[in-house]
Amino acid sequence: MRRVMQVLGILLVISLLYAIVAGLGLTRVFKHRKDVKKTQVLNDFEYLRDDFDWTTGGYAKIEPSTENQTHGKKSAKVSFFATRQFFVTPVPGNPPTNSSQVLYSEAGRDKWRPEILIDTHSVTKLSAFEWQEFGSFKMDVYNDQAQPVTYHIQIVDSRSFVFENSGPLTPKKVTNISVPLDDLIRERMDLTNIRSLKFSVDMAGQPDPLVVFIDNLRLEGDATPIGSGAKKGVVVMTPTPKP
Repeated sequence: MRRVMQVLGILLVISLLYAIVAGLGLTRVFKHRKDVKKTQVLNDFEYLRDDFDWTTGGYAKIEPSTENQTHGKKSAKVSFFATRQFFVTPVPGNPPTNSSQVLYSEAGRDKWRPEILIDTHSVTKLSAFEWQEFGSFKMDVYNDQAQPVTYHIQIVDSRSFVFENSGPLTPKKVTNISVPLDDLIRERMDLTNIRSLKFSVDMAGQPDPLVVFIDNLRLEGDATPIGSGAKKGVVVMTPTPKP
């Protein structure tokens, strides 16, 4: 009988403690913890010495800014130059070799697409190669122009398979770009060994530098479980090897 009373006393104390904790709202911390999305920051431009040395090929300039940031205190102000505005002190690193940063026609400026890139050779390196545990790649871009700008993202794996994504950047607003990693899987990309990430814009005959602010490059969410409904009916597409 004495032992039963001791157990009842302990249960009563636990009940009272839970009631106090619940009354203070502290149980919400545990309830919502499972709702917090998994995130891996690739670059948020907070560190001057480490985050801004992307490969540019001389037609872009990246510098720290305290404007239009979406994560932390800083963003990257990126100025993309026209064909006649070669930046005299290009960022060190291997110059881009992909055909995106070339003249597509004799007019040249109508198809000009300067770019910035991080990979295994750039001074600022891609900080995470293993993307298979995440659900999407995301980044925030503020378009400082008064008109829409078309952006392009290119992701390359260790086998030189390429995934490309593009879309509009709304004028004078932050565009939250999101690339589902399931799209890379459909292109047979090797998410265990991603090697480069490239961001470029269409200059479309711009006579002056085109300025955007980028911030919070990240991997977010959980990968889609194999065999789930989201994977059913996936059309397998032929991968595009990088030249």
